[in-house]
Amino acid sequence: MKSFVRDHLVLTALVGTMVAVLLILATLQYRWSRQVREANEVRVGENLRSEMMDWHADLLHEFSSIALALQVSLDSGARDHWPNYVQRFAGWKATAPHPALAQDLFIWETSTQTSRLMQVDESSSDLKSAEAESETSMRPLLDRLASRSSNLEEATEAWQLRQPRPAGPSGGASNPGSRADPLSGWQFDASLPALVHPIVHHPLTGDATGNTETERPDWLIVRLNLNTLRDQVLPSLAERHFAGEGGLEYEITVRSGAPEKQVLYTSDSHAVRKEPDVQMKIFGPPPEMGGGRPWMASGGERYLRASEWRHLSAPNWFPVIQYSALQPGWELLLSHREGSLESALEAIRRRNLFLSYGILVLLAASMSLILLASQRAHRLARLQMDFVATVSHELRTPLAVIQSAAENIRDGVIGGSEQVNRYGQVIRNQTRQLSDLVEQILSFAAARDGKLRYRMEELSVPEVMKIALGNTEDMIRQAGFTLEVAIPDDLPGVLGDQLAIAQCLQNLIINAVKYGGEQRWLRVEATQGSSISGVPEVQIRVSDRGLGIRESELGQIFDPFYRSTAVHEAQIHGTGLGLPLARSIAEAMNGRLSVVSEVGLGSTFTLHLPGLDQRKMKASSSTVAPAPIHHE
Repeated sequence: MKSFVRDHLVLTALVGTMVAVLLILATLQYRWSRQVREANEVRVGENLRSEMMDWHADLLHEFSSIALALQVSLDSGARDHWPNYVQRFAGWKATAPHPALAQDLFIWETSTQTSRLMQVDESSSDLKSAEAESETSMRPLLDRLASRSSNLEEATEAWQLRQPRPAGPSGGASNPGSRADPLSGWQFDASLPALVHPIVHHPLTGDATGNTETERPDWLIVRLNLNTLRDQVLPSLAERHFAGEGGLEYEITVRSGAPEKQVLYTSDSHAVRKEPDVQMKIFGPPPEMGGGRPWMASGGERYLRASEWRHLSAPNWFPVIQYSALQPGWELLLSHREGSLESALEAIRRRNLFLSYGILVLLAASMSLILLASQRAHRLARLQMDFVATVSHELRTPLAVIQSAAENIRDGVIGGSEQVNRYGQVIRNQTRQLSDLVEQILSFAAARDGKLRYRMEELSVPEVMKIALGNTEDMIRQAGFTLEVAIPDDLPGVLGDQLAIAQCLQNLIINAVKYGGEQRWLRVEATQGSSISGVPEVQIRVSDRGLGIRESELGQIFDPFYRSTAVHEAQIHGTGLGLPLARSIAEAMNGRLSVVSEVGLGSTFTLHLPGLDQRKMKASSSTVAPAPIHHE
């Protein structure tokens, strides 16, 4: 008993520990899923940041290729003349992948007393006066450049939103370019759009006036074609940087810096979302915010935090001409096609969380099965130990009686034929009890291993019941039981093994005698009924008015070695093998065994056997193996 209590406490502690471990794992898994989600967000942000920066570099490469092709030297073209730029522009047109991106090349003369706008004629590569329509559309830019043309230093800062500075005391133009950057001096007008660069004065061909102000620079203006940018350049860049196996992974939008935020390009025809997943300022902050180095504007950290990568600023290659303090620049907007990047990452997190929790549930189920199996093994071991003790007692009692009788006969204690007959009767009964016990144990072992073989033949139910009652008659009489028998003569035959069915009924009768209680009443009857499926069958019932069985124990009484608590308390001897063996025999005869019981009122065990008239089997004899007895 102490060992059982100790094992129960150990098992309870083990179950508590396992539950605690599962709860800790579930909590840690939830925290890990959040950390993994944040790590995924950072990884996605880094990948998007890298792709957006590469996209930006390729876009600026399209713009800068024009500026580099014109080859404005660091001295702002002091050694070049206008035809040189016209020739270089034509050369770029001949080799560029998107030559239509540069719509026109203009020269805006502000060094003369009368400013004029000249345009390159692509057919002749000569200069001509610009059309009035072009001059009108470019008027805000031309006015800005004219107001910033007092000297070369002021011209290089024409993009800034401030008043121009007067020339120095020396009256000469200072050299603003101290960097060896080939793009130094180029500025970008995002409203047209156009690239502009100040150039030191070179009189145009045929300019006979000579009426110039040598300190004032002129301007190269490259007007870009928005249609080419929208229909060729931007779609190509989108496919190059944001396309996967199934096409574009994001809805891509490029928005201008106009107050109404005009859409320059979108990869989808529907309206742009109000809240994109990621957005980047294409032209970045002004140069002074990057310390004079364009790449500083993108951030110098190894990686961005999750709250930072959604709003990026690209490196500033071209200072953007500002017309107002609140004028926004161009922006690149990305929106995930599956709704939003946030929902996509959260869906991945939930899927991973469900998978991990599913694994924990499987682990908990496996642990529960292991605990259940160990508990059943422990219970089986305890039942087997009880069985060994019971069998030892069952063997010791008849052996002691036989030994005592033999010693009395040997010592001459008994005398006369009457005493000899009585002692002989005692020895015979005890020997039969021993034989029945050994036979039951051997039958159980053979049934469990599936080694028993039954001879199937047509049987008469009354004959089988007569054999079972004859074998138990002495025990019923000695126990003082009142026996009622009801066997109709018109019962159909059954197919089975006569001795096996008789053994099954004997076990049921012996069980009723053992647990019959003080009423000492027993009834054995046979009737013709129907099975659950409606097939006619023979039902043999063995009823008593004894202890009864609790409802919670009805599912266990057919388990090998099982004996209820009430039986132990009543100190009723038994092996716990009678009912399991009876059920095994019933199933081997293609039947079943059922029980109805109520505590204090008694029990009724019913053997159900199919009638011969409903069987497909022939009445010829055959040999079958019984269903083995399973341990739970």
